Amino acid sequence: MLYKRTEYFRYTFGEPLDAEFRILKAEGQSNPGECKMVDLSPGGAKLYSSYDIPIGQDEAPRLSLKFTVYNYPLEVPGTVLWKKPFNQGHMYGFEFDEDRKIGELIIGELKLRRRAETDSNR
Repeated sequence: MLYKRTEYFRYTFGEPLDAEFRILKAEGQSNPGECKMVDLSPGGAKLYSSYDIPIGQDEAPRLSLKFTVYNYPLEVPGTVLWKKPFNQGHMYGFEFDEDRKIGELIIGELKLRRRAETDSNR
């Protein structure tokens, strides 16, 4: 079995996590839009939104994604890699800008969340 070191683990939420996005433009940011985070890794996330984020042929849209995994609010910029129709909206593949500190913070928050979930099930 081949292992790709650049691939991240993915944490899938039982109940999707509430999040907020803003489209980043040269002239500023859009108004906030609501989305649900289906899964999360240190390098990106799978999102669902009823909003139709336009994805052009030439350039992938840049977003700022705001969410709280456990108790530390995060705001992470990145790029939409793909879009697929789903229910009354779309699923999006979102890749975070490379930032080791953010990746480590996400891992720490996921560990705290998982520990709290495990403790509450006892």
